[in-house]
Amino acid sequence: MHRRDSLIAIALAAAAPMVLSGTARAQAATTSSTTKSAKAKDCVALVTGANRGIGLGFVNVLLERGAKRVYATGRDAKNLDAVVALDPKRVVPLVLDVNNDSQRRTAADAAKDVTWLINNAGIPGSSDAKERRMLSSKSLDDSRLVMETNCWSPTELSRLFVPTILRNGGGAIVNIISVGAWFCLPEYTSYSTSKAAAAMATAGFRAELDRDPVLVSGVFTGGVSTRMTPAGYDPGVTPVEHAHQVFDAMERGETTIFAGAGAKEMLEQIQADPEAFERATIKRFYESPISTRFNAEQAGE
Repeated sequence: MHRRDSLIAIALAAAAPMVLSGTARAQAATTSSTTKSAKAKDCVALVTGANRGIGLGFVNVLLERGAKRVYATGRDAKNLDAVVALDPKRVVPLVLDVNNDSQRRTAADAAKDVTWLINNAGIPGSSDAKERRMLSSKSLDDSRLVMETNCWSPTELSRLFVPTILRNGGGAIVNIISVGAWFCLPEYTSYSTSKAAAAMATAGFRAELDRDPVLVSGVFTGGVSTRMTPAGYDPGVTPVEHAHQVFDAMERGETTIFAGAGAKEMLEQIQADPEAFERATIKRFYESPISTRFNAEQAGE
């Protein structure tokens, strides 16, 4: 048997117990999972990439909902001054480049009371569109950086903070993923690749922590008004509104969270006809490639 055939056989064997009748499936879910939920009130949260955009929205709403303390992280200390000013008694600034292992460990040592970890920091990839793709890039160096930032670094932070969260009685890990995890956005192939990997890593954490008091949620973010918003498009959802959507879902115990504009609708469209969705995406890529506000800023436009 070839290696690929062996992997397929293993996958089929693993999936076999899930092919159950409706009643049996419901019973299996009841006995194998723990119902969990998480409320922001009195939590101690660490938010990566907290100085702007979606991360700053999380800080604002955590404070609004009664968080005991918020560790706000960013790569540059001076960019955190305005965040601390929101509530100097509750907001603690931490310099953290998520790709820097020393800084990750320093943050974990400094924030011993954390109960929530919100992995929000991420990058879209190079300002050079060719470098964000597989064939047109000169090398895969930028793609590797995107993967490191968007998948492996949040994974390392989760590994560092899980023991802390458990010592503090439990809490939540929230990974900000993207609807871009469900399909390849050709203008941002490396980004989609990294977010798909992050979604699977999140599922792995959820499985390993199933019997522990930690809610592990992946947030599939749709349209939110940030620097990553396509130029000329107004999704009508602010970072603060996005944060409220996420926290409401966590209170309901949701592990797959749809937040922002059009997230759930996009998934339904993909599921209805994956091939048609892909063909339409490719056609749009050739005829009307998108550019974000972020990349326009980088290009000096």
